[in-house]
Amino acid sequence: MNLRTAATRALLACTLIATSAPVLAWNAAGHRLTATIAWQAMDEETRTAAGRLLAAHPDYAIWLARNRTEDPAQGAFVEASTWPDDIRRDARFHDDSDAETRQLPGFPDMARHGRWHYIDQPLFAKPVQRPGDGELPLRMAQLARTLGQRDSGIAARAYALPWLIHLVGDAHQPLHTVSRYDEEARGDEGGNRLWIDNPFHPRRREMTLHAYWDDLPGPPWLRGDRLGKAAERLAALGHRPESAGSVGQWLKEGRTLAENVVYEGLEGDVPTLTSAYHERAQRTANERVVLAGRRLALLLEKLLRPQ
Repeated sequence: MNLRTAATRALLACTLIATSAPVLAWNAAGHRLTATIAWQAMDEETRTAAGRLLAAHPDYAIWLARNRTEDPAQGAFVEASTWPDDIRRDARFHDDSDAETRQLPGFPDMARHGRWHYIDQPLFAKPVQRPGDGELPLRMAQLARTLGQRDSGIAARAYALPWLIHLVGDAHQPLHTVSRYDEEARGDEGGNRLWIDNPFHPRRREMTLHAYWDDLPGPPWLRGDRLGKAAERLAALGHRPESAGSVGQWLKEGRTLAENVVYEGLEGDVPTLTSAYHERAQRTANERVVLAGRRLALLLEKLLRPQ
């Protein structure tokens, strides 16, 4: 490794440690695929209800401008799936530790809520849990409750829906459900502190394990017809589950996959990925995206249907 590479890695590592929260869970393609598969699986009544709620969201017009599909409700649903990640770069919003930005109409708050995206279940060491190690299951329960209660108000429900669409996807990315701890109880923050050598990336071999898994569903610019065709190909995998299951079940699955797939065979300070690892990881990521979409459809059918 040359000095420039070492310095770059050190700088990036410091940046990741300073933020203390994982970067995006699945990239935009992963979330849009999950949302597209969910939309295709949902009944018409649920689609209509979701479309009406999203139309009441303050950023509805932005979503329509980005996704010019023939069905505005579907376009908004797909674009809303990335909104909780998009606001990380939006100056209207603030990080949890920063001074609050100006309150805008239609938003309950202007926080980016970085800790909502993950939960650091400990791997490979005695149980370790520190304050601030993620709020994913707690927030998903709260958002589902808000969305399912008509008396919550349309503004609160319109805010909750994009978050829930997004967090269902996050909960199915294994590295948003765990952190690998060593004997001294030091965690790798969902693979953000573990650098790998990825010979399968066309331009960037050195990356974190977390970034590698985020990018498996496809390029982040995936939209339009290509997105629809990719979703159709993925939807042919597996079968529709009978129920959405519970968040606890999803997190247990993530932990098992982290132990048996994500970290399996990764040895050394900077592990080099093998073809066998890459193929298994790609297959696992595809399966998780499909399962997230189908579970999201079942969850929203339960929450959005008239009582």
